[in-house]
Amino acid sequence: MKLLKICCFSFLLLILCGCSWVERFMVVNETDQPIEITYTLVPPEKTFAIFDNNPEAYALRKKGQIDWNNKLPINDLDTSFQVVHVQLQPKALLIFGKLYNNTYTSYNQYFINGRSFNLVEMTITTNGESQIIKPENFDEFFKKRNGSVSFVVK
Repeated sequence: MKLLKICCFSFLLLILCGCSWVERFMVVNETDQPIEITYTLVPPEKTFAIFDNNPEAYALRKKGQIDWNNKLPINDLDTSFQVVHVQLQPKALLIFGKLYNNTYTSYNQYFINGRSFNLVEMTITTNGESQIIKPENFDEFFKKRNGSVSFVVK
């Protein structure tokens, strides 16, 4: 019986020690209008990237929660590898980056596993007004929220 308890405890310890987490970077559109998002990335051969040229979009539920069962189609309007230009529909979010097993604190922090902050520039256009986000002002726009780093357009 004692051996069984030790085995169970060891198994649970291994499971818990092997856990990993993901911090997602996202733009959340809480408005009733579509928004345009354009971002440029550092060339992929120069970095182990956080941000990605294959973003994902999901619908939001009524209370602003992600509806993981409602993945939305998105179309990159720019054909280059380094630039992504998408239109995000109302009440939806765009996940454009993921940081694995690391906690985001600022754009210039040290990232484990050689990860790098590979965003050159992002422009978010709402109702004809654009906000330009560069690495040095990224943290003014994107805030930690519910386990993710988000810019919320209201």
